[in-house]
Order: sequence, then structure tokens, then C-alpha cells
Amino acid sequence: MMTITFTKRLWCCILLLFSGLLFYGCKDDPNPQEERLKELTATWETTRVTNDAVDVTAQFSDFELTLSSERTFSTVNGGNPWPASGTFSFIDETNLDVIRRSDGVEVRIVEISATTLSLSFSINSVRSGIDGITGNFTFSLSKQ
Repeated sequence: MMTITFTKRLWCCILLLFSGLLFYGCKDDPNPQEERLKELTATWETTRVTNDAVDVTAQFSDFELTLSSERTFSTVNGGNPWPASGTFSFIDETNLDVIRRSDGVEVRIVEISATTLSLSFSINSVRSGIDGITGNFTFSLSKQ
């Protein structure tokens, strides 16, 4: 009688251990795009802006960029380089360092950390009704 009880307990323990391992093994791997979206989602403010390697930070001193996990963005004082709002998407599932804005501009993520973001892109035309500059931009930003 004790042997049966011990055997039942042993099998129950083995079954519980196996079940725990099975459930642990089924844990979803993080989606790289979702992880990158979490890193990007914030309101960012200007620390430095260059246009064709010339410091133009003073022209964007009040610039703010808000990126959301829904893949939308909005800006304050974006001038010609940044529309007031739009959407963005990753251009490639494996390269999460380049996003395409809804206006067709491809933006390269040069650097990203918990508190800093550096974006680089080119603007070749002036949007209608907007005074602005064109060229190669790098926006260095910090999280608000």
C-alpha cells in the first residue's frame, strides 16, 4: 500500500515538473519590431541638429518629436524636415534601423538608448507652404 502511494506521488511530481518545463518552453520570444517600438515610444527633444554637417540646432531649439507604439508620430516646430504628424513603418523585418515615414522619407536610426536617439535622413525638396532647408539632417534627441 505504501509503495502505491509513493509511486503515485512520484508520478505526480514528475508530471508537475514536466508540465512546468512545457509551459516555460512555450513562452513567446519577444518580437524584435515590438521591442524596437518600445525603445522608440517617447517624446524626444533636441540636443543637436546638423544639416549637411553644419550645426543648425538653434533653428530647432523648440523641436519635439513624439513617437507612439501605434507607429504614429507628431512634431512641434519641425520646419521643412518634419511634417506635423504622420505614420511610420519599418522598411525591413530584419533591419530595424531604418523606418519610412508616411511622406516617403527613409529615416536611419543612428543610435538609440534608454535616453538618447539619433536620426539621420535626407530632404531634397521644400514642402508646399513651408519655408525650410533641404539636405542631409542628423537629429540628436533626448527623452523628455
